[in-house]
Amino acid sequence: MKTEHSQVRAQMQDQAKVHPILPYMPTIFFPVRDLKQSIEWYTRLFEVSVEPKQDGGGIYYFTFEGTDIILDSNIWGFPPTIMFDASDIDEAYSFCQRSQLPITSDLFRYEHVAFFNVQGNMLCQHVRQPKDKDRQMHPLLTRIVRVIAHANDRKETEDWYSHFLELPAKPDSKFAGLTSFRMKRGADLLIDTNELAQTEKVHYDRLQLDLRVNPIVVIETPDIASALEFVRSKGAEASEGIVNRLGQQVFTFYDPDGNGLMVVQR
Repeated sequence: MKTEHSQVRAQMQDQAKVHPILPYMPTIFFPVRDLKQSIEWYTRLFEVSVEPKQDGGGIYYFTFEGTDIILDSNIWGFPPTIMFDASDIDEAYSFCQRSQLPITSDLFRYEHVAFFNVQGNMLCQHVRQPKDKDRQMHPLLTRIVRVIAHANDRKETEDWYSHFLELPAKPDSKFAGLTSFRMKRGADLLIDTNELAQTEKVHYDRLQLDLRVNPIVVIETPDIASALEFVRSKGAEASEGIVNRLGQQVFTFYDPDGNGLMVVQR
């Protein structure tokens, strides 16, 4: 009887455990060749001043409402990276090991942050300082509403992230026919097999791989025509213009390093 009670108690404790990988993408890393030039370009785009406290270690971060952007010169030559929040980095690492997920870096530990990479994603446990105030990116580029996981096989990618996040994929509320993973805050993770993106793959010499990576994110706008005119005035490449895709008006623009950002009418 005692053994039976112990087994039941152990099962209840297991069920009560919170999955260490949280449904929240705090930031997306954009690979950039020249950090200083990229900082200048993006501060002009978002019409904000350069803040030295946000610059260091080859990265510069833009803090916005929900999901942030980090410009990272350390990952130039590699694809963009999605960061997921972790409540317990050691438990997250153990989960990835047990699941035989391809861990592609060491587990790095510093005073206020610990992180590792797994199959193009970063898992990070971070002691975050309170933000002064969440802010929109720009009146015409208000916030990131989707981060795109580009897939060759939709079901395979859905199954991978469903296991990784312990969440089900659901029909996306904005893009007809696509599925996404709903996050607790910030942008949702959108699965796209190129129906929405309609972009070519990028060759990465350092990986010897051709990968579809653009657009990286989807940004919401209250006025898509004005947003297109605005980004073009800032020197962004947006040659295709506004198109109707999966029930939405969208356009994609590119920074000087070829990082693609899609804009959708709110």
